[in-house]
Amino acid sequence: MATFAYIHCKPNLLPFYVGKGAFRRAKYLGKRNPYHQAVVNKYGKQNIIIAMLECSNENLAFELEKGLIKCLKNIGIKLCNFTDGGEGTGNPTDESRKRMSDAAKKRGVSEACQLAKIQAKKGKPISQEQKDKISQSLKGKVFTEEHKQNIRVSAKKRGMEVAHKALAMKRLLKKQHRLETV
Repeated sequence: MATFAYIHCKPNLLPFYVGKGAFRRAKYLGKRNPYHQAVVNKYGKQNIIIAMLECSNENLAFELEKGLIKCLKNIGIKLCNFTDGGEGTGNPTDESRKRMSDAAKKRGVSEACQLAKIQAKKGKPISQEQKDKISQSLKGKVFTEEHKQNIRVSAKKRGMEVAHKALAMKRLLKKQHRLETV
């Protein structure tokens, strides 16, 4: 995915914000700090000019963001940026992902939300790429009786049709048999 340093400008071409992010982030004018929002509201989203500079990597984009902020501030342009740039979140580390996952588990997901997610996925075909990934993740896995029972219970909750359930079980048992004979 391409990474950009970008500048948001007023209709008179005067910059008022410098940022770093992907194409969507550069184009998105909502959910920013109150000063940024005030400028956007004053001139209207359709009148804000966005200049994007594509960078070959994320570190370069952060450095360019810092350089642009410093340069614009040095020539007396008042920006909506609270910081000198370069400290963006970027890609989360494995440790950060674990912390976010743990926090989400503590919060829990309501049953209504879980059901809504299940309903949204019902009837949507799975791409061949997704099927291959699932297949790879299951290769060499041996299922215990307890695990098989959990799969059955989960399938029942999701409302899998009887024919589909039987086919899935047949495949599972065939795979189990192959693994035992190897």
